[in-house]
Amino acid sequence: MKKTLILSVLFIAVFAAVSWGMYQKTQKDALRVHMENQYQRAFHEVNYQMDLLHDEIGSTLAMNAGKSLTPALTEVWRLTSLVHSGIGQLPLGLLPFNELEGFLTKIGDFSYKAAVRDFESTPLSDDEYAKLETLYSQAADIQYELRSIQNEVLTEQLRWADLEVLLATADEVKDNSVIDGFKAVDKSVEGYTAESFVMTEQETAEQRRIQLSHIEGKEITDKEAMTKVQDFTGTKEGTEMEVTESLDGADYPFYSVYWETEKGNHATMDLTKKGGYPLYYLLSREIEKETLSLYEAGEKGAAFLKEQGFDDVVLENSRQDDGVAVLTFIRLIEPQNIYVNSDSIHLKVALDNGEVIGFLGMDYLKNGEARQIEEPAITESEALEQLHSNFKVHESRLAIIRNEMGDEVLSHEFIGTLGEDTFRIFINSQNGQEEKVEKL
Repeated sequence: MKKTLILSVLFIAVFAAVSWGMYQKTQKDALRVHMENQYQRAFHEVNYQMDLLHDEIGSTLAMNAGKSLTPALTEVWRLTSLVHSGIGQLPLGLLPFNELEGFLTKIGDFSYKAAVRDFESTPLSDDEYAKLETLYSQAADIQYELRSIQNEVLTEQLRWADLEVLLATADEVKDNSVIDGFKAVDKSVEGYTAESFVMTEQETAEQRRIQLSHIEGKEITDKEAMTKVQDFTGTKEGTEMEVTESLDGADYPFYSVYWETEKGNHATMDLTKKGGYPLYYLLSREIEKETLSLYEAGEKGAAFLKEQGFDDVVLENSRQDDGVAVLTFIRLIEPQNIYVNSDSIHLKVALDNGEVIGFLGMDYLKNGEARQIEEPAITESEALEQLHSNFKVHESRLAIIRNEMGDEVLSHEFIGTLGEDTFRIFINSQNGQEEKVEKL
């Protein structure tokens, strides 16, 4: 009886194990089929969308400019996003696919920036039409390469799941038509970006701002950097400091200075090698009982910046966070009273004693190039006519902002309410176009 019971238990255990194994195998097979279908669908959609992209670029070339270009270029931007997304769904993560993805991104950026502008006042230039013609030709090359891969996949009935396993396990894959085909696509695109997307004057200026090459002054030594840190933070002379330089290839050369305060708190500050301009400062310490209001902290922050030579900024907004006032100052151009929203300095002021414990001045320095400001062609009253009839204006001023194209534009800025929500709306002072709407 005992022997029969043991055999029965063993039989049930073996049966259960086999059943579980069969169930697991069935589940894995189903998942594998599902993933294969997903890969096949994504690949064939990439080919289809690439065909549409090529045709849509061709359509823009045939148009006679004007408003009809906006939806056409918007469609180009949408299709580049779909192709980009489709490629991301393929099991090609281990392949060097940077060139094609970068090229698609640049096509999308170009078409989007062109689509959002007013073609009536700023039509496509000859250079931009030439760029579209080049993109049309290059899209045809990519289309041909992808069709060749598609033909290979269909003819040989290749499975993407097998390719995924191969890429994950093999050190180097040779003589695989799909992998070789995609490498050929990426290789053919390699020179397209440099050929088609030569930096414009606007993009060159943006790169120059990032690199801070427009700032003036002589290069300072590490000892001079420590002196400037002492002047900026009020640190006593003789405090031991550690100075390191930025690595080669940095967008802008700078010094990083580290030290410990008398109370044992840690502090760090970055400043440019050229001119010794402050970029970043942070003092880590406990905040004690608050004795200052947010308004008083703003006054102390403004006085600190003026003492440091930032005498062309005004407080834009402030908030309180765990005993610290977080303040944003922006540049004010006088006597026109024009506010420059992008030229910002961020401060942190401790509410226990009014000490500045944080500073971020990168945006102020990046955008500090001399500006040629045109007189507004549209008055404030004319700009008001462009607003929604139910929008109630509470404040207005002239402001320089960066629009969707990355261009600086002088705008009429209106802050008001629509229903229960508060918005900030910018109307271009030259053509009356609505440049930006922000919900506050």
